[in-house]
Amino acid sequence: MDNSGKKSAPGMKRSVAENGPMDVKRPRLVDVAKAAGVATNTASMVLNDRPNCWASEATRARVLEEAKRLGYRPNRIALAVKKRRFDTIGLIVPDLNNPFFMSLADQLELAAEARGYDLIIEHSRVDLLREMKCLESIMDRQVDGIIACLIDPPVHADFLKSHIKYGIPMVVAGQRGARPLPVDLITVDFEGGLGQALSYLRRTGHSRVGFIRALAENQADNGRQEIFLNIARNLGFDEKDLYVEPSDHTMAGAKEAFHRLIDSRKGNPPTAVIGLNDLCGIGALRGAHDVGLQVPRDLSVIGVDDISLCPLLNPSLTSIAQPIDEISQYAVEMLFDRIEGKTKEGPREKVLASQLILRESTGPARGR
Repeated sequence: MDNSGKKSAPGMKRSVAENGPMDVKRPRLVDVAKAAGVATNTASMVLNDRPNCWASEATRARVLEEAKRLGYRPNRIALAVKKRRFDTIGLIVPDLNNPFFMSLADQLELAAEARGYDLIIEHSRVDLLREMKCLESIMDRQVDGIIACLIDPPVHADFLKSHIKYGIPMVVAGQRGARPLPVDLITVDFEGGLGQALSYLRRTGHSRVGFIRALAENQADNGRQEIFLNIARNLGFDEKDLYVEPSDHTMAGAKEAFHRLIDSRKGNPPTAVIGLNDLCGIGALRGAHDVGLQVPRDLSVIGVDDISLCPLLNPSLTSIAQPIDEISQYAVEMLFDRIEGKTKEGPREKVLASQLILRESTGPARGR
């Protein structure tokens, strides 16, 4: 009888709406074995496709059919205990709104999948404190290894040193710092690419250069400002003609930073602007349009990363390309060397080259 006092028809199951969520049990291995009329060990050998399985083809077919009918799925934790691995890689990324990291995550997922591994992602949302929580969280997950794309790797050196005792292999992708990391590191030669960009601007007559440096939430400094200033000074730029403006990692934030940069130097505006990433470069392009500056006639703009959007913009964006294919390739190779025990040596470091890709957003300084 239901709540309204009516009797249910014989054999009719009560609905979820009438009786709340139904208690549906997940089918177990023993259920498959019973339905197929075989021993549990036989069903296990068939479903795990063991080479020493003695079951006949007819028995195999019956077990597989019953597993399909019942909707049986193996218990991954139980399998992991038997195999001593989870077939899962953890990935930490700082910004899934940035096409660069979207592409990197996509490539890493494909690479892991090709080796029979799944990928789980922790998103730090360009926040240094959240990045620490992501590291703690990923260490507690059932993963065989971790690839961590970190905003500021040196900040986490002590944490990593205290946690490598858990034996989870890790490869960090990010900038090198004064403090060495206790895990493998893949880094891109940011200084080399920035040097190429500033050398190009110097050769083409630019004398006043702005730099929009993007900082993460809870990050006081990332060292990029000093790198910019040191390279520019060494190339002969006058320090009074080098302008730095902080921003967040969004295009809107970069556009606001660009406006501040222009407004504070109305009598002596920059002839070129470099953004710490391509989102900063795009924000600068929009900011230039807002104030009536034509790119590249009045202002040259350069980004960093060389995301797939760069050649499609109008004007197309000159960018310092980071080798995303190589980052992905080496991250996976280095991690699986550790997982499979091929490498026993101490922390390794791989430095990849960056390259200036010239497009329509840059040209000679006006009046040259």
